[in-house]
Amino acid sequence: MKSKNSVLLIASLLFCADLCAQTVAEKPAAPQELQTVSNQLAIQDQKGKKEAPPQMVEYDQAPEVVKQFQPDYPSDALKDKIEGNVWLNVWIDESGKVAEAKVMKSDNEVFNQAAIDAGKRWVFKPAIAKGKPIAVWVTVPFRFKLYSGAEAPSLGVPVMAPEKKAKGNPPAEDVKVDKGPEPIKQVHPKYPEAAKRDKIVGTVWTKLWVDRTGRVVEVTVTKSDNEILNQAAIDAAKQWSFKPAVAKGEPVAVWVNLPFRFALK
Repeated sequence: MKSKNSVLLIASLLFCADLCAQTVAEKPAAPQELQTVSNQLAIQDQKGKKEAPPQMVEYDQAPEVVKQFQPDYPSDALKDKIEGNVWLNVWIDESGKVAEAKVMKSDNEVFNQAAIDAGKRWVFKPAIAKGKPIAVWVTVPFRFKLYSGAEAPSLGVPVMAPEKKAKGNPPAEDVKVDKGPEPIKQVHPKYPEAAKRDKIVGTVWTKLWVDRTGRVVEVTVTKSDNEILNQAAIDAAKQWSFKPAVAKGEPVAVWVNLPFRFALK
């Protein structure tokens, strides 16, 4: 059954094609020649433009997210402890790339550019109509929320409040401890829909910087069976929290290796 996707089109978007530099003879061109060149450039420019999809598009299969990027928390908002949401209107072209991203609604304009910059980097599996990929508009919300300690939001971008921000350099790889960190909060990764549909399985090995409070400061992927699984593993690892490692009676920051297995039942 066909479904309909209707969103508000904020502005018509025009993309200008790159124009090759023209070599001009020493002798000035006649007005007619200049007009001819101008017409040719106008035709080239018109061919390079893409038209935005209509407000209402019928499709058989909706677009699916393949790669997500979290926005950076604006320094001004971080300093003033501002939180809020931004809803983007995103144009996804036939290849699944984001052709344009516009703000539909915003709780505070301080977040707008960060949301746009992140939204433009998202990658999708395009919508399908009659067996062919088509361009559509979708709405993508971004939540900017501050947290501290082991608390982590279930939605949006987890960012520390300024007074809790980690200080100093990451720990050495071979920190000697009397007692290793113990997980007190574990979050399983969400299986990416694209990987589930294509029956992709595998393991992602992550490395976590756990600070002296037991909070995960940084997550990196050290090895992966398939990169489509990476972001889901990172998102889950960031929400873990630990009882910190102890050395000489004091809590210390350490690196923790944490593998995530993606298997279909």
